[in-house]
Amino acid sequence: RGVAERFRERDIDILALSGGDGTNHRTLTAFLQVYGDKPLPKIALLRGGTLNTVAYSCGVRGTPEKNISNLLFKYHEDEEFETTQVTLMKINDYYGFIWGCGVIYRFMDSYYQLGQGSPLNAAWILAHAIGSAVINGRFACRMFERMAGEVSVNGKKWPFRNYSAIYAGSVKYLGLNFRVFYHAQDPTKFHAVGFSMPPRNVLSYVPMMFLGRPSGCPNLQEEAATEMVIELAEPQPYTIDGDMHEPVDRFVIT
Repeated sequence: RGVAERFRERDIDILALSGGDGTNHRTLTAFLQVYGDKPLPKIALLRGGTLNTVAYSCGVRGTPEKNISNLLFKYHEDEEFETTQVTLMKINDYYGFIWGCGVIYRFMDSYYQLGQGSPLNAAWILAHAIGSAVINGRFACRMFERMAGEVSVNGKKWPFRNYSAIYAGSVKYLGLNFRVFYHAQDPTKFHAVGFSMPPRNVLSYVPMMFLGRPSGCPNLQEEAATEMVIELAEPQPYTIDGDMHEPVDRFVIT
């Protein structure tokens, strides 16, 4: 917060973040709390972390070194920057681009347990989950353990009373090139998703999730949202942009 306060006083032009999705989420939360009604500076995501899904969704490629060099050159040569505008979600007192609990959290927990993060490790967890789901195996059943609760989106309650996963995003990709959040193309909305089904039943809908198309699944709810309220029977841990958070039982996402 001290850094954010100094940067606000100096009225900086660009805030360059040399980290991954979790670092970006934590830093932007601090800066938004400090800046208040004052507009943020331009944000440069340098792709310096384990997870760079948000930067990828924004079209940022290359190494942190290459990106910061390009940034500095354009800044000092007064060249025009290529920019994109994305929606930032407020999740309780935090800010981020991808939020999830249930399967989403447990996937990330399994991913981090493998040690050094990489796309290969993420692909292995996905393959393991799919293989286990075919037989409703122990790993998949643990990943898909139900959460009792109620979800309201845009003031209307969803029909389920328990969920395997609840998640939301304001960028196109969830990870591994899954174009899950196709409603996020509307800059005034985020994409809210929740489903209630055993592992094996999910498999037939995975291709549609990958392609970013409506699943047509009767046990999956998804829609463009401006507000999502989740009331859980018991506190659940959750993730924002790959950053792991302690359990809570209520979420308000706007």
